[in-house]
Amino acid sequence: MKEKLTIVIPCKNEENYIGNLLKSLSNQYDILSTRIIISDAGSTDSTLDIIKSFQNLNIEVIEGGLPAFGRNKGAYLSTTEYVLFIDSDIEIKNEYTISDSLLMMEDKKLDMLSAMLNSHYLIVKFLYKINNIIVYLSRFDNPFCVGSYMMVRLSTFKSLGGFPEDVMHCEDYLFSKKINSNRFGIIDRYVYSDDRRFKKMGYWKMIKYIFYNILNRNNYDYFKKDINYWL
Repeated sequence: MKEKLTIVIPCKNEENYIGNLLKSLSNQYDILSTRIIISDAGSTDSTLDIIKSFQNLNIEVIEGGLPAFGRNKGAYLSTTEYVLFIDSDIEIKNEYTISDSLLMMEDKKLDMLSAMLNSHYLIVKFLYKINNIIVYLSRFDNPFCVGSYMMVRLSTFKSLGGFPEDVMHCEDYLFSKKINSNRFGIIDRYVYSDDRRFKKMGYWKMIKYIFYNILNRNNYDYFKKDINYWL
C-alpha cells in the first residue's frame, strides 16, 4: 500500500482524539509502512507528544493551518497515486476499510471515494444517517463528500486545484462537488466520530448550519464568511 497511498491528517489541539485515530490506523491491514502526513496547526496541548508515541507508524509532522491549507500542503508533498484525507477525530474500526477503499478506487477507476459516517451517540448517529443518505443521493448529481474520510486520485486533486483556501468552512464539500459523479464511489464501511462539534455549536445550531450550507451550496461567497466553526 505504501507505493500507492499517502494519508493526510489536519489537526490542532487534538489530544483527546488523535491517539484513537492513530491506534485505529495501526490496526489497519498493510498500513504500517504507509506514509502518514500530519499537518499540525500549532498545537499547544499534548497532541504532538501523543503523535510521537506511535513509533510503529510512518508519521511525518508538518506545519499546517486551517484544514484546507493543511490538507493541501500534505497532498502536494505526496508522491503516491492516491491520497486519503482523514479528520483527526475519526476512528476506523474495520481493519480492511482503507485497503478495500484502495481496491475499489483501482477496480472502478474512481477519482474520489467516501465512507459512511457513524457515531456511538444516539442523536449524532441519527443525523449521520441523514448525512449518509445525502451522500448516497449525491452520486447522481454533484458528489458530496466530507473530509472525515475522503480518498482522492492525486492527479485529479491537483488538476482541480485542491481544497479552496479562501473559504472559512465546507472546503471539503466545495472540492468534492467538482468531481465527475460517474467517478465517485461510496464504500460500504463506517468511520466513527463523536459529538464534539454538536456540543460546541449546540444541536439545533448545528442542524441549522447544515441546512444553510445546503441552501447556499451554489453561493460561493457564503462559505467565505467566518462563522467561528474552527474555533
